[in-house]
Amino acid sequence: MKLFDVIPDGLFLLLTGSNKQIYAEILLLLYENVQAERFGIRYEVMRDLIQELLETHEELGQSIHEPDHDEKPLLQREPEQISLEEATRAKANAILRRLETMRWISVETRSQFDRYLVLPHYSSKLIGLFKELCEAKSVEYQRFAFLIYQSLTGEAAKLQPCSAVLSAADVSAQFRQELIALYNNMKAHMEQVVRKTSIQDVLDHHFEQYKSQIIDKSYHRLKTSDHVARYRMQILNTVQQWLLDSAIMEEAALDGVKSGLYAVLEEAERAVRQALFFIEETFLGLDELFYQIDVRHNQYLRSSFERARYLSQQSEGTEQQIAKLLELLGKVSPSEEQDRIFAIREIRALSDHSLLPPRRKRAPHQPEAHIVIDMPEHIRQELKEKSVEKMRKAITRKKVNDYVLQKLDGRTEMELMELAPHNAEEFILLGYVYLYGNDGGSSFRLQRRTDRQVLVIGNYRFDNHTIKRRGGQS
Repeated sequence: MKLFDVIPDGLFLLLTGSNKQIYAEILLLLYENVQAERFGIRYEVMRDLIQELLETHEELGQSIHEPDHDEKPLLQREPEQISLEEATRAKANAILRRLETMRWISVETRSQFDRYLVLPHYSSKLIGLFKELCEAKSVEYQRFAFLIYQSLTGEAAKLQPCSAVLSAADVSAQFRQELIALYNNMKAHMEQVVRKTSIQDVLDHHFEQYKSQIIDKSYHRLKTSDHVARYRMQILNTVQQWLLDSAIMEEAALDGVKSGLYAVLEEAERAVRQALFFIEETFLGLDELFYQIDVRHNQYLRSSFERARYLSQQSEGTEQQIAKLLELLGKVSPSEEQDRIFAIREIRALSDHSLLPPRRKRAPHQPEAHIVIDMPEHIRQELKEKSVEKMRKAITRKKVNDYVLQKLDGRTEMELMELAPHNAEEFILLGYVYLYGNDGGSSFRLQRRTDRQVLVIGNYRFDNHTIKRRGGQS
């Protein structure tokens, strides 16, 4: 379907003329009242609200211009022949007729011949978008990550896996769009601040617009309390588990066919796989997005500072203006009064003290002599043994893998209680088993128990879970 198969031709002409600001306010007013009434607002009520808005503009000296684009004159008589109330009532009626002609609204005649205004679906969505653009709302970025994680791991993923994955992909698209919108908004604010013509305008823009709309409501939250790092790795690990588990993918594809979303299993599985790849790509690309947002923020700060500094150099301060005024007054005053009152400069004769002292040549640098002392063989051997001992005690991923595989002894899984430590070194190894069992890079994985079981063995206390060998690992 093409765009103008949905949107009527000439719909946006309403917002291109000299009266676009008033028309925009009327559309937002109409949207708010229609949303409150839900099933439409009475024609007379909306006309009275528009009339009140027009009267307010008239009192402020912001009357609607005549005519606007291809619009016919709103008033058939001269304004001098009618009162302000009659003029605004006629304009309100004419505006509603024009909104209906351009198909921004629809007028329905219901019982008792009462007329109601309703918004078509396209105008309702467009005006809702306009309203959202006018309101600088705080964006909760962590909410997107939580919804994605909940969709992939909650009960919905077990009952309707296909719908859960598609829903998570939609939220991922919204999340990425919000980050890109933040990046673009920073650029727009940077272009606005470099057009300011006074230092006060630069400061007002920085503190009243950029700080309140960008830093306080988006950027600062993204970098601190609203950071998505809490769910990022869990989402990536869950996506990998979905992609590597053929049984889950088959179940999701079957759910897509049963739900009527797709016709055949191959199409459903392809869609689910593409959605998972999109989620993975979104969260893998967050580092680049965050970096570009930081770069754009620093560019704005630099532009704001440079603009303020440039304007401060171009404009004269109060002291300079007073000095210039005194100098001009001195030129028009009598010579004797000028010397007595307006002598603001003192000129002294040239002397040696007025000149800069000659620069002295710096003496060439003489480095100290480098003395090489041979290390005794027994000290070198002692250091070597210490390094070898340190490497032997170091805990590496391979050492942890070998330790766990040795305990598995060919089995596919075992309880964590079998790794109960008997000394401090084994207890430290147990911590690394927890760590490497969750990052996806080891030959085993840690499956957490739903019922918490705390073990106390000797002086050591830890939670019991299940260790499973990864597929294809020996």
